[in-house]
Amino acid sequence: MLMLPAVNEDARLNRVPVLYWNHVGLEMNRVVHSLDGPLTGPTMSSRALGLLHLAMHDAYFGALGQNSPYPTYLTMLPATVDPAWGPAEAEHALAGAATKVLDALYARKASAISDATHETLVVMMRGLIGAYPGEINTLHSAYVFGEMIGVTIIGKLGVKPGEPGADAGYYRPSKGRYKFREDPVHPVRRAALDPEHPERGSKPVRAYHGPHYGDVQAFAVHHPQDHVLAPPPRGEQAYIDALREVVALGGAPGTPHLTRKPDQTVAAFFWAYDGANLIGSPPRLYNQIVRKLYQDGVAGNLTHEQLIRLFALINVAMADAGKFAWKEKYKWELWRPQTGIREHDTGSGPGAIGGMVTIDSDADPFWTALGAPDTNTNRQAFKPPFPAYPSGHATFGSACFQMVRLFVGKAGNKKDGQGIDDLAFDFVSDEMNGVSRDLDGPYDPSAPLSDQPGTVRTRVVRKFASLWDAIFENGISRVYLGVHWNFDAFDPANVPAEGPRYGRPAVLNYSNVWPNRAEGLPVGGIPLGLGIANDIWDSGLREPPAVQNITVDVSQSIALNMTPTPAR
Repeated sequence: MLMLPAVNEDARLNRVPVLYWNHVGLEMNRVVHSLDGPLTGPTMSSRALGLLHLAMHDAYFGALGQNSPYPTYLTMLPATVDPAWGPAEAEHALAGAATKVLDALYARKASAISDATHETLVVMMRGLIGAYPGEINTLHSAYVFGEMIGVTIIGKLGVKPGEPGADAGYYRPSKGRYKFREDPVHPVRRAALDPEHPERGSKPVRAYHGPHYGDVQAFAVHHPQDHVLAPPPRGEQAYIDALREVVALGGAPGTPHLTRKPDQTVAAFFWAYDGANLIGSPPRLYNQIVRKLYQDGVAGNLTHEQLIRLFALINVAMADAGKFAWKEKYKWELWRPQTGIREHDTGSGPGAIGGMVTIDSDADPFWTALGAPDTNTNRQAFKPPFPAYPSGHATFGSACFQMVRLFVGKAGNKKDGQGIDDLAFDFVSDEMNGVSRDLDGPYDPSAPLSDQPGTVRTRVVRKFASLWDAIFENGISRVYLGVHWNFDAFDPANVPAEGPRYGRPAVLNYSNVWPNRAEGLPVGGIPLGLGIANDIWDSGLREPPAVQNITVDVSQSIALNMTPTPAR
C-alpha cells in the first residue's frame, strides 16, 4: 500500500464537507501520479477536479431548489427535488455526487496499468471515502439525487472512450526549426510490454502529452473563440532576449553564464509539482493554496455554501485553462529551451542543411536545464513532454487565483479584473517541506518517505504579499527551471524593468486580457488564464448554450419516481 506523507495544514479543514471531498480529490491526484495510474498530467488531473467540484456544486444547490443562493451550472436538472429539503439533505446530495464521480474516475480499469496497481488505487480511494467524517446515507433520496447529478456531469464533460484525451494517438512532432520534439537529455522512457508481467521486457516510448486535448469539451467558457494567443516570437529580439535569460537563470548547476540566485531556485522548486511522486500536478498545489487562504481567514469568513461555490469556480476555471492552453500549445508547437538553446545555431538540429565556421555565440549544444524535478525518486530532472507556448503553469495558476480575486472582490477596478490585491499568505510547498527528497535509490512504496535515504529538501515557508504577486512568480518560476521562455507566461513588454530584470508585480498590467482586447491578442499563459476566469465569472458558472443536454436513463427516473426539472 502506498504511504502518503501528511499534508501541511490544519486537520480541522476536513470537517467541512466540501473541503473533505476536495481533500479526497487532491489525495487521488498524488496517488495516481505515484502509481502511474489514470488521469495523470496537468490536463486530465485538472479535468478530474473540475468534474468532482462541479457535480458537488450542482448536487448541493440543486437540492436546495428555490432556496439556493446560487444557480446551478446545469440548465436542466435530471430530477425533481423535494421542496422540503434543506442544508442537511443538500449535504447528502453533495456526498452522492462526490462518490459517484470518484467511482467513475478511479474505479474503472485502464488497460495500461496492472491489476495490482488498479487494486491499490481503488483500495486507497475507497479508504478515503470511508473516512468521511459526515454521514453517507446511500438510501436517502437526496443522496441518489446527487448520484444522478454526478452521472449527468460525467456524461456531459467526462472524456469518453474513443474521444481525444491526453493520449498521444498518432501524433509525431515536426523536425523543423523552433518546433517541439523529444527532450535531447533523455528522449525515451522504457515501458513494460505487459503491465501484468514486467519480466517479459520493455519497449522504448516517446511521450507526447495531450496533442488532441484542445478538442475536448469545454466546461463553462462562453466565448471560446476569444481565448487564443498571438504567435510566440521566433528569431526576433524578444526571442533572443528570452533565450539569454533562460541561459542565465534556468541552467543546471555548472552551466556557463548561470546567475540564478538561491531565492530564484527556491521559487523554481516551490511551484514545480510536475507530476512528482507523492506530490502530483499543479492543480493540486493551487487548490492547497486556496485551502490555506480559507484556513488563515485571508479570503474572509466564508460559509460552507460559499466554499462550495468558490471551489467549483476555481476548479472549473482550471479545467478550461487546460483545454485552451493545450489547444494553443499544439497550434504553435514551440520547442522548449533545452532544445532551442542547443539548436540555436542555424547549422544545428535535424533540419539544418549547412553550417557556419563557428556556431552562434548564443548557442550551446551542451546546455542543460535545471529541469522539472522528479521529486521523491532517484530519477533525473526532465523536460515536460509537450510544447512550451503557452505555459500550463502560468495558465492554471492565473485562472485559479484570478477566480479567487473575483470571488472576494479583490480583482481591481479595471474592466479585465487586473490590479493588486491584499490577499497576503504564506505557504509550505510539498516540494520543499522538509520531507520530500531526492532519493539515493529507487522509491520503496512499502516504507514511509521519511525512512528512505536521500537528500532532504529544506523546509521553506514562502510568503506572498498578494495573489497578484503569486500569479507572476508562478509564471516566472518556469524560467528558473529552464523549461520555459518568459513569453510563455507573459509579454515581456508588459513587465517594466527594475533592477536586474523585472519590476514589482504590483505595477504589472498584462495586455489584451479578455474582455479588454482592443489592441490585439495576448501573449502567454497569464493573460490567457486571467481571461478564462473572467469569462466564467462573467457568465455566472452556467452551462454554455452550445452544450447539448443529455437525458437521464429512463429506468432511473422511473425507479426514483423523478422527472427532469428546470434549474433555477
